[in-house]
Amino acid sequence: MPRVYGKLTDQDINAFAEFAEGKARLIWDSRVNGLRIRIGKHRHTWTFYKETMFRGKRSIVCRRLGYWPAMNVDAARKAAMVHAAKAAQGRLEPGARAAVRLDAAMAEYIEHLREQSKRRGKPPAWAAIVASLARLHLLPAFGQFTLAELSDNPALVRDFHRDVTREAGPISANHCCRVLRACYRNVARLDHSLPVALPTSAVRFNPETPSQVSLPFDQFPAWRKAWEAIGSQTRRAYFLFCLLSGARPTEAARIKWADVDCRKRAVTIRKGKAGLDIVLPMSAPIARALKLARGADQVMVFPFCGHGQLVTADPLPAKGRALRRTYRTVAADLGVNEVLTRLLMGHSLQGVNQSYITRLALTGGEGLRSAQRRISRRIVCLLNS
Repeated sequence: MPRVYGKLTDQDINAFAEFAEGKARLIWDSRVNGLRIRIGKHRHTWTFYKETMFRGKRSIVCRRLGYWPAMNVDAARKAAMVHAAKAAQGRLEPGARAAVRLDAAMAEYIEHLREQSKRRGKPPAWAAIVASLARLHLLPAFGQFTLAELSDNPALVRDFHRDVTREAGPISANHCCRVLRACYRNVARLDHSLPVALPTSAVRFNPETPSQVSLPFDQFPAWRKAWEAIGSQTRRAYFLFCLLSGARPTEAARIKWADVDCRKRAVTIRKGKAGLDIVLPMSAPIARALKLARGADQVMVFPFCGHGQLVTADPLPAKGRALRRTYRTVAADLGVNEVLTRLLMGHSLQGVNQSYITRLALTGGEGLRSAQRRISRRIVCLLNS
């Protein structure tokens, strides 16, 4: 259809509307390139239309500016000139078809997390958690939204945070919004047309307090009784090792027999949370726990105990992170030095060269090994009380 140009005025548009006779007409402004008005049966719409070429690919951008007479000719020209300036600078925002939706952005972010875990030599545990949060909460609510729409509607994300808090708990709600924020930033690194404001700018995160769940000293005999009822010898070895060493559950599940050095009486956890190897002195009770797992596998010490494979039905009063907190509680009760405790648990040492202290403690003295023996001895006494 040939384009009809005119030096538009409000009086001209009024005349066009009167003589349209119910037929739609498209009239282009001769003063501002790309500005046009569609004379419809019920309303008259201002739009900015621009065809561009980027690296040999044709792109069309069409923006609705407003409706006449609420937006008169002068206001429409000013709005169109803003988009024309962006087009001249190559900063036109993508249209609705080209805009990134959350479902596509989330898939890219999860793949990024998997690649990151692979580079670090760790299982993709956090990628699995993010995928679960996206499947259960984020995608059902916002899967069809573009990232720009979420940035422009922070109240929508705030209400989502409140709903998830009520349905799934405050921690899950906080995690969902942190994942949404990280996903948005991951895309914004490459797409500078996205708004600067984050979708979570209106969210007031729920307060979080560290869990205090651990095994009380008077419950150790009950834990041992439940532990003896576990049918799998490998699982018994795994839980006992976690209690005696204070290792993180997922890190303990990654230990290989090649990492167990009986000659040096040490167990190495490769690439711990802080990014460095954790070398644990092996006390006699820890050695007995490892011996329980002998024969189950030629490579892994605790096969079938990795992320996503821990059976929650194991009848134990405390497991997982609770065993790690129990180890820390026993160490504090014995008055073990804070630096030694942090080294045994694989924590980073702020303000101190961690690798130097670790080597010194393992090769130059008995402090670390003595502390491990004291903690193991105390745990065994509590289990047999």
